[in-house]
Amino acid sequence: MKLFDTPPILPSDRKFGYFFTFVFAVVAIVTAIIYGKLLPGMVAAAVSLVFLFITLTKPSLLRGLNKSWAYLGLLLGLIISPVVLGLIYFGMFTPLAAVLRLKGRDELRLKNKNLKSNWNARDPLGPSPESFKDQY
Repeated sequence: MKLFDTPPILPSDRKFGYFFTFVFAVVAIVTAIIYGKLLPGMVAAAVSLVFLFITLTKPSLLRGLNKSWAYLGLLLGLIISPVVLGLIYFGMFTPLAAVLRLKGRDELRLKNKNLKSNWNARDPLGPSPESFKDQY
């Protein structure tokens, strides 16, 4: 079974390395300085330096990690997207529709079958035909 139709478009290994160097440096700073946890901050700083060293010397070593990261992003997109859209639909639109039905709203005017036309009568009438002249 094939999970993804097309393989992900990968950034260059060098960009990937710089990105994770930056991420681990920020984690090191936040952990050590803001939260005062010195050991985890030093570990994150060491990982950041390792990423920087590999990025500057031989970025092709990061190819497997780059691919894994991209596939993880695709997998998370396959899982999170339907969950979030389902929460929006069933958490927002379904209750709204239920409330509107309980109030008797019929926006599509489906209940009245004896209409001569589906056009809404405008009161007052719309703009004059002269106002549509030279629109552009």
